[in-house]
Amino acid sequence: MSKGKRSRSFLIGLAIVVAVIEVTRGQWGPYLFPPTANQRREQSPNEAHAHVDPLKGLVLSDAARASLGLELSPIVLRDYWRSLPIPAEVMEEPGHCEQGVSSTVHGIVLKIHAFHGQTVRAGDPLFDLRPISEFLATAQSSLLKSVQEIELVQAELKRISAITESGSIPATRRIEKESELKRLDSQRLVQMQELLVRGLSADQIAEILRTKTLIQELTIRVPLGYATPESSSSGTAARGEAPSAENDHAAFGVPLISAGSHEHSSIYSIEQMNVHLGKLVQPGEELCRLARHSQLQIVGRAFESESFLVTRAIEQNWPIKAVFEVTDELPVIRDGLSILYSDNVVEPDSRTIRFYIPLPNELIRDQPSSNGLAYRSWRFKPGQRARVLLPVEHLLKQIVLPSEAVVKEGAEAFVFRVNGKRLERVPVRLTHLDSRDAVIKTGGSLIAGDIVARNQAYQLELALKNAQGSGSSHEGHDHAGHSHEGHEH
Repeated sequence: MSKGKRSRSFLIGLAIVVAVIEVTRGQWGPYLFPPTANQRREQSPNEAHAHVDPLKGLVLSDAARASLGLELSPIVLRDYWRSLPIPAEVMEEPGHCEQGVSSTVHGIVLKIHAFHGQTVRAGDPLFDLRPISEFLATAQSSLLKSVQEIELVQAELKRISAITESGSIPATRRIEKESELKRLDSQRLVQMQELLVRGLSADQIAEILRTKTLIQELTIRVPLGYATPESSSSGTAARGEAPSAENDHAAFGVPLISAGSHEHSSIYSIEQMNVHLGKLVQPGEELCRLARHSQLQIVGRAFESESFLVTRAIEQNWPIKAVFEVTDELPVIRDGLSILYSDNVVEPDSRTIRFYIPLPNELIRDQPSSNGLAYRSWRFKPGQRARVLLPVEHLLKQIVLPSEAVVKEGAEAFVFRVNGKRLERVPVRLTHLDSRDAVIKTGGSLIAGDIVARNQAYQLELALKNAQGSGSSHEGHDHAGHSHEGHEH
């Protein structure tokens, strides 16, 4: 072979060797020239933290899992209520959550004991009034006059009783005094009833009888709640018996707390203040408005076509779930509620029907202030928006995951299951999917006990595709300080 031909053959062979080296550099380069720490830090997030093996799934470093906030847990079969979301609103119970406090006398406001927003309890003083009613003063004077006459007749009756027994005076004289005493006593009872009607309490009437002076100030207090007619003690004052503290407001025409009342039934917040010092108030004028929010209700609005679902939930006593949206944290969810009743009328404008769910309120805190008063905060407030999940179907022993655990690609859905250090993308069949829950059919790829990712399915899908798109040249090599198994061909 001539010297020229040997030179050409050498050059051709050298070019082939260089080409082979360039093509296969990705496979042998990392072994001969491993990347430095700075080079590893400059790699993309997918290269640094994710690796995909087409046969075995996605591998994430501990740092990547922590960055994603990945939640892993085993599958547990449980029952699930497929439901229909219905818009709703928290509202007060009409006639039971608000309490107006009115003046029963014509008077001037001398002192205000409470402030707007303050928490008050049954029996706490609210206002001091100076009565200026001539009729009230006359009624008190008449009562005192009757009491004085009764005392005089009693003294006279005691004196002549001894003389009558000795026969010095006829017995008819004693009988006349006894009849007069009964008349005066009946007159006193009527006058006490008149004072009750005019706004005085039983304790105040007792104070008039004890001190023999007219009432100069009248204290308006927080009502004591509700009671049965048998518990009313206005008759005690009318009979002239010593009134108790509870009788104070019962005689004022305010019912008492029943024995089975809620623990917060006698605790109010002052919602509105309508007077100021020195104001002249008339009988029946509202001085303030109290709010009692220990028991509220959720009012849902279902379309006319959905009314049969409401009726069925009431008939079957199915549990109701309510979701209250908040801005800076997870939604507040309350389970186990029930529909009390629904309206029998469809609203003509919106074509909706209202249904009502009792909602026991929850105390957040009693906040003391620098002025020594307390201000109460409740979790649920009238006007608050909510969603009622109206039951539609009861599914037994289902795989239920958060909706964030499922990623959809066209008509297919996938869940990421843990297999060793890898996350496998597993196809599933969905029974139900909404903004919160995903119900997966049993008998498929997943079984009870499988550990799956409960969130970030979309991010895992992106990491999987990015890792696949970066090529297989990184398989089996060191990535950001951690090594992966090589791909078996």
